[in-house]
Amino acid sequence: INEPIAFGEERMKSAATALINTIYKDEEAVVIVDCDCDGFTSSAILINYLHDLFPSWVENKLKWYIHEDKQHGLADCTEYIIGKLFPLVIVPDAGSNDYTYHETIANMGSKVIVLDHHEAEALSENAIVINNQLSDYPNKDLSGAGVTWQFCRFLDKLLNKNNADEYLDLVALGNMADMMSLKSIETKHLILKGF
Repeated sequence: INEPIAFGEERMKSAATALINTIYKDEEAVVIVDCDCDGFTSSAILINYLHDLFPSWVENKLKWYIHEDKQHGLADCTEYIIGKLFPLVIVPDAGSNDYTYHETIANMGSKVIVLDHHEAEALSENAIVINNQLSDYPNKDLSGAGVTWQFCRFLDKLLNKNNADEYLDLVALGNMADMMSLKSIETKHLILKGF
């Protein structure tokens, strides 16, 4: 299994720091739930992982936004985010291309973490983007659930925990649902191990 650091050490550290600081300050955050199986599993991995470590914060300070239609990313929820003034916005399985929305949210003083696998032209200047397509990560056939799981593995290392593997079933489901190629040794291993 590839090391999560291949996503870019500084980006991983920045994302982890933004999340941990938000929890430490007991501030609110929101997870934008992408409206397909990979989006739901990606969000479930992150929310449940955080609940294992910080149950009170998740139950009292972490919100999630579920799109009403077949929307992706931040397009239909920016007003909600601005209205609630969330200090941290997390977008699993989407959001790499939402450059204008990243800028709008950053201008209100909030941070955006994107945990994504979709192709994009470039890394956003106004969000912390962790994306296997925009990094040296060798596996380009990993879905959003896999990217989110790798972020949880990175948090495990920082926090001296070993909780990320509890969600390999969701990693497997997200990768299968998004029809990721089984030619990737890592993706095939994660699916077999998860199921």
